[in-house]
Amino acid sequence: MLRVFWFFAGIAALLLGYLALQDPSNSGPWLSGQTRTPTAEISGRTLSITDVRDFRYAPGSTEIVDKRYLDKTYDLDRLQRVWFGLSHFGPYGLAHSFLSFEFTGGGNLVLSLEARLRPKQRFSPTLGMLRQYTKVFVMATERDVIGLRSHHRGERVLLYPIVAFAESNPEAFLRTFLGDLNELASAPEFYNTLLDNCLTNLLKNTAKSGEIGFTDLRVLFPGRSDRLTYAFGATPDSMPFETAREMATIRPELTDTQDSEFSTRIRCGWAHLFPELAGACADVSAQENAVAH
Repeated sequence: MLRVFWFFAGIAALLLGYLALQDPSNSGPWLSGQTRTPTAEISGRTLSITDVRDFRYAPGSTEIVDKRYLDKTYDLDRLQRVWFGLSHFGPYGLAHSFLSFEFTGGGNLVLSLEARLRPKQRFSPTLGMLRQYTKVFVMATERDVIGLRSHHRGERVLLYPIVAFAESNPEAFLRTFLGDLNELASAPEFYNTLLDNCLTNLLKNTAKSGEIGFTDLRVLFPGRSDRLTYAFGATPDSMPFETAREMATIRPELTDTQDSEFSTRIRCGWAHLFPELAGACADVSAQENAVAH
């Protein structure tokens, strides 16, 4: 029995030694869509972001037909609201979370922290615990990141308004992430499936991060993370949870990624909370009724 113990102890020691010798790197090649490391700069009330991804995809597939990276500017005085996104890409609670910063007049900015993959490499939660992926911030348009997942991959995507800590000062919330963005561009870090992933990095920048235990199943299984934001009142909690989840669900059959009102229409479930959505959502409601009947 003692021999077995020392055998496994030796294997564990070798594994830990191997992992300790690994160094994160920003050197490619990388999977399409993760090749750039964006940076941010604020001058006065203007935010400038380099390498904002705005890809176009073939109808009904994930084939990239137009690879576009944009250098964009945003007026911080027009930053109105922050949205929490959740995309279910697999069973057993596998999901990806992201944020979208809404600017009055359009031009919403998505922030997605991801495991950076090599060409033909597939994401594995196990490898994600063994320092096999670095982190990358993908800054993108909603038509790209959200449309890719909801309309082209067929994932169930949920979009919730953040109504607690970020609502009172969305700019301060955004600035915390911009600092992380610039640091990661110059000093790469490893992604960790459990301790340092898309969700945990979002949570650490919230006012209630100290109340969250990272052994919480809603953290370990990100597909349940909207239950966490609901319980903390970060997303709307004045209705039953399942009702909120239904309101947050993006319905691809009711909009199109080429629609100029795409960003408005994917939020139509929340039109009763935000009157400015009512006009663009009127025909979506009519379509929804037609589908139901």
